[in-house]
This record gives sequence, structure tokens and C-alpha cells, in this order.
Amino acid sequence: MTANWFEAKVKYVKVGEDGKEKKMSELYLLDAMSYTEAESRITENLREMIQGDFYIVGLKKSNITELVESNDGNDDKWFKAKVAIIDADQISGKEKKSNQYYLVAGADIDSALANLHKSLSTYVVPFEISSLTDTNIMDVFPYFSDDVEQQVPSNLKPLEDMEANVEGFE
Repeated sequence: MTANWFEAKVKYVKVGEDGKEKKMSELYLLDAMSYTEAESRITENLREMIQGDFYIVGLKKSNITELVESNDGNDDKWFKAKVAIIDADQISGKEKKSNQYYLVAGADIDSALANLHKSLSTYVVPFEISSLTDTNIMDVFPYFSDDVEQQVPSNLKPLEDMEANVEGFE
């Protein structure tokens, strides 16, 4: 299933260690099915992170198609990569490039490039990395996180339980 990435711009007032208030404007990326769900999810996630009021001042679909995460704790920045997938036209034989955009974790541009190369190493089609730039994205919220086990809501039953009940009626 393809991810629908949204960029959410959030503004809030942060109180520094010196007691001074500072207006903050931050950008977040999250996966959601619709604008409504994106707004709901970003609000839910930021309630845990930001003390006080915050405002979602912008919400738009992103052209990011893939997320390249890293297990290295030092890779705390996000870089946007433009990757051209090269395909040859069967009839004319001309090369055709289609661009895909990746968001890549890295401590710096070199580690982000290494992470991107590692991610693309399984590609069997030719590709070319057209650009890799720093972003101001603070955090990313994927739809499903691998480290969080899915919880079955109390009003639903696992499919295996339902199949066992159906077999008993035959």
C-alpha cells in the first residue's frame, strides 16, 4: 500500500530555560489517508510533545514517496532526495526518467547519502540520484511503526477466532 505523506506546519510558543518566550514554527511529516485524518493524527502526536497551545497553520500533501529511516541514533536530521528511475522506451529505445522523492535520515549529508545508497541497493532498475538537500522537517510520523505492536480494539475479534466459530456450525 502506498503511503500518503502530508506536511504539517505547526506554530507554538516555547518557554526557554531562561524563562523567555519564543515563537516556534516547525514542519512535520506524517502518513495519513486524508486531510482530516492528518490533522487528527498530528494533533494527537504533538499533544505529547508540546506543552501548551499549538496551531496547525498549514497542511498539504507531500511529494515524498518513500521514507528511508536509520537505526543510528546520530541520524537525527531529514534530507530530501530526488531519485530518477531510468527506463527505456520499448519502441523508440529512448531513455525515460521518472522522479521519485525520498526522505532520508542522516546525521549529515554524507550519512544520508550512505543510507540512501543502502536503501536503493536492492533496485534492479537503473537509477540516478539527482539531488540530496537538507530539510527543516522536525519529525516524521509513519502510519504504522514497526516497534509498536498492533492492538485489536475491544469491539473486534481476531479473524482466527471467527473462523474457528464458523467451522463449528458446519
